[in-house]
Amino acid sequence: MNTTKIALFAGAAVIIAGGLVLALRTNSLESTKDARGAIGVLPSHNQELDPFIHVASIPATVDPSTIRFEKLKTVELASKTQVTRNEQDCKQRQFREPDGTGCETVKVLEHVKAVEADYSFIGPQASSGEGEIGPTRQTFSVYFRPEELAVSGPVEKLNREQAGSLFDISTARPVVQEKVIDQQNSHFCEGNYVDGNWVQKDPKCQQQVQYTNRNVPSEYWAVEVNLRHPGTVSTR
Repeated sequence: MNTTKIALFAGAAVIIAGGLVLALRTNSLESTKDARGAIGVLPSHNQELDPFIHVASIPATVDPSTIRFEKLKTVELASKTQVTRNEQDCKQRQFREPDGTGCETVKVLEHVKAVEADYSFIGPQASSGEGEIGPTRQTFSVYFRPEELAVSGPVEKLNREQAGSLFDISTARPVVQEKVIDQQNSHFCEGNYVDGNWVQKDPKCQQQVQYTNRNVPSEYWAVEVNLRHPGTVSTR
């Protein structure tokens, strides 16, 4: 039965796909040219961002016991961006890229310093053109304000045990709503495929499909990382 997810759990702001993070890293963005006065370009608007994300999500097929702390490092994150949408470009792209990818340009206006906490886990088995690929370690990151960490000195000088002791980690599998066909209250017309096209047995039959919602476990673990605050940790 085909189903359509209509809601994902709230709170998990980061989704794992090789360590993807919703927080914008300023060193990975390119500044865009000023588009004021250009034909088909809408006035830009500014977006305030909260890049300090303490929650990630990883596939539910992962064993949470394989999650381990890796390292801390200082980074710069975008805290304010300017988004410009080129409607003319969007119209041209909709035939090639229905999701409209690429018709918005983002320019970083402001950034803040942050501490990135990197974690890894053993990912699910994958496949390629050459066959099955065994499980490999994948990563995710969460971000904290530097002043939140009880660290005396550069965080990069902490060893793995010291840095990992700053945090507590918890996992939960939220319940989400799923939209499915209501078999009892739906009516389907009989028919067959002819030359690849569906042909109804009774042309006068009117098919009626009703949907209902049901609660199911999410396809992702929500991984929350919180500060432990056991006391100041020195890098000396």
